[in-house]
Amino acid sequence: MTDLTPDQEAALLADLSKACREAGYVVDAIDRGLEVSGGEEEGAYYLLPDHGWLQVRCLVLDPEDLAEARDLTALFETMALAQFRLIGCRFGYDGQTGLWLVEDLYPGFEPARVPAVLEQMTFIWDALEDLFIGALEGKVPSEDAFDAAFELEAATPPN
Repeated sequence: MTDLTPDQEAALLADLSKACREAGYVVDAIDRGLEVSGGEEEGAYYLLPDHGWLQVRCLVLDPEDLAEARDLTALFETMALAQFRLIGCRFGYDGQTGLWLVEDLYPGFEPARVPAVLEQMTFIWDALEDLFIGALEGKVPSEDAFDAAFELEAATPPN
């Protein structure tokens, strides 16, 4: 692990703030990092430095959403199926705060690339949102449903 000094962490947060603001995001300091959003109506991302790593996360289903589900089995199966798709990030579940989409950036990442990570995470959640809403109703999506969510076509065998 790479522990950052307080000055290094402050410099990292300043670089992240600058990169996100230049990309058009609204940036606010929070207790352990930054809250980054596209504006008042859009969701927020949380950028949390930890020992040189940066965890980027956004809440995708809050505890109220999860409380409406009869059972979370289909949700967890859907999370596993999504992970097997190698979507480039992962899910984190906490019964108190909800379901999160998470990206872990290794020590030495380039702060200027973080807005692209935010765009990737937005794309992934936009593609998967309806499948997860269905999972809260007890429906586990098929492989075809995942293909359709990402606008992929099934491969056909060559002639």
